[in-house]
Amino acid sequence: MRYIRPQSIEEAAGLLASAAGPAAILAGGSDLLVRMKGGFIEPELIVDIKAIAGLSEIKETAEGFSIGAAVPCAVLGENAALKKAWPGVVEAAKLIGSKQVQGR
Repeated sequence: MRYIRPQSIEEAAGLLASAAGPAAILAGGSDLLVRMKGGFIEPELIVDIKAIAGLSEIKETAEGFSIGAAVPCAVLGENAALKKAWPGVVEAAKLIGSKQVQGR
């Protein structure tokens, strides 16, 4: 198994596209690790997207919010504007994983 931490979306996409066998994306990890432990997936390549700029950010825009694919669930509840505008999203995020994994 190989683990790679790309620095850009383009690099991550290239790694996934050129993978010789099964590949998986690691963002928070709770879902991936459960599937690996259960024997449901055995990736030859794990691509960790946490180091990619922008994927761990919450941005408020004129249309609402943009939540990056690697934003930890715990961070959603720390964003006052998001909590006020979309309380249901913040509450739903609290139901994903345990406190220990919500901050990954």
